Amino acid sequence: MKRLLKYVLSVAAISGLTVIPASAQTEVHVLDVGQGLSVLVESQGHYMLYDGGDRDKSSFVVSYLKEEKVDSLDYVIASHYDADHLNGVVGALNVFPARQVFSPDYTTDTRVFHSFHTIIDTKSISRKQPEVGTTYQLGDASFQILSPSHSDYSDPNNYSISIRITDGDSSFLITGDAESDSEKEICKTKLELESDVYVMGHHGSGTSTSWELLRKVTPEYAIVSCGTGNPYGHPHIESMEKLQDMDIQLLRTDKQGTIIASTDGKSITWNTAPCNDYSPGDKDDKPAQPQKQSTIKQNSEETTAKAAVTTEYILNTSTKKIHYPDCNSVKQMKDKNKKSTNQSRDSLISQGYSPCGNCRP
Repeated sequence: MKRLLKYVLSVAAISGLTVIPASAQTEVHVLDVGQGLSVLVESQGHYMLYDGGDRDKSSFVVSYLKEEKVDSLDYVIASHYDADHLNGVVGALNVFPARQVFSPDYTTDTRVFHSFHTIIDTKSISRKQPEVGTTYQLGDASFQILSPSHSDYSDPNNYSISIRITDGDSSFLITGDAESDSEKEICKTKLELESDVYVMGHHGSGTSTSWELLRKVTPEYAIVSCGTGNPYGHPHIESMEKLQDMDIQLLRTDKQGTIIASTDGKSITWNTAPCNDYSPGDKDDKPAQPQKQSTIKQNSEETTAKAAVTTEYILNTSTKKIHYPDCNSVKQMKDKNKKSTNQSRDSLISQGYSPCGNCRP
């Protein structure tokens, strides 16, 4: 509530929003953390941080929270353990007291995952995976847990903790990096999904934002958090075309910076007008640098030699993910969904595949 929404009147004139600003009870801040995700929810002096962006944005997230006069966090949600979601969570936990941490019940061998557990143990913070359907209070708002529903996913993105935030008649859906498999399960829960605002799954990837989910949610607005010129081409054209087909207004951190939605429980106002730029992401001219995160330890010479002698990838034909052969996800993959290929990374992405968030091919 500390940050004034400077553009409410101009936004109202442009996009038909209410002309009288809401007396904000709850604010949802989708922070501009580049290619990552971080959402701060404020309600009547209570705070929740959902993800924190990657390592290069950790200090920004901490500074932003300090600017918002955050002195402690009621809830911290680590949606899953990809670096572009978890690094900033570790940074925030190092600075701010936290009453409760929610995170999914799986493990990985990454450095940031170990740092996450170290800070929780050091500060004796309560941590658990919340049960689907459970509702928690946050000031005047509340949020309900929608996923994950199972513990045997081949793609760690499907472990993402999804939540629906409500304050009066206003509602917001956040799904982390949940893919279509998890989205199907969310739709089967019979929980209320219809929401005014949808923070798009997996940075607008074509493997998320399924028709099934969109038709259940029927949002008026969508927000995509992604980085300018990111190496994955997020947001993907498949997701953008779905938003256009359903006349969903779009806001983007890569085009507009940090997005803030404010509600009094009846109407929603914004710090900036929807850009409604449905163009897919432009890939950086420079190839993405692999950030191997597997249990197999290799020195730099071994890694370089491996890259020189093979371009083999393992595909998950169900989740449409690209993996290095030694990725942990490959070990958990069902044989019927596993396919090896020597096609180039760009070629696979053009076919609708996207890189694994853990091994980052």
